[in-house]
Amino acid sequence: MSNQQVQEYKGVMVLPGEQEERRVTLALDKTEPSVGITFDEPIEGKTEWQSENLTVANRLKYDEVVFRTTGLPKEAIEVTWKFNSSLIDDSLAGVVIALPNDQRITGEKGFVLTRSN
Repeated sequence: MSNQQVQEYKGVMVLPGEQEERRVTLALDKTEPSVGITFDEPIEGKTEWQSENLTVANRLKYDEVVFRTTGLPKEAIEVTWKFNSSLIDDSLAGVVIALPNDQRITGEKGFVLTRSN
């Protein structure tokens, strides 16, 4: 199995409900398709999450990806991730949005990552 279709993007981001930046790696697998998210420091005891309800749209200059995760930044919290991975350079720009919840975690946070492979 070849990993040529898996693109890793690295950088820092802030999650909804938090103030501190976290180092993150997003692994976009276009063959599955799937997205794996890995944080350098544990959040709620975990460092890795997998995309749920993933959609990928191939545009002329970028791939548009939308998915959800559960358990970020706290247990039972769902967030929606939306990002565009450029087909022209090594950038990925996106936003993570907290869905309505009873723990008062709200808002959306933008981020920019750089392809590392």
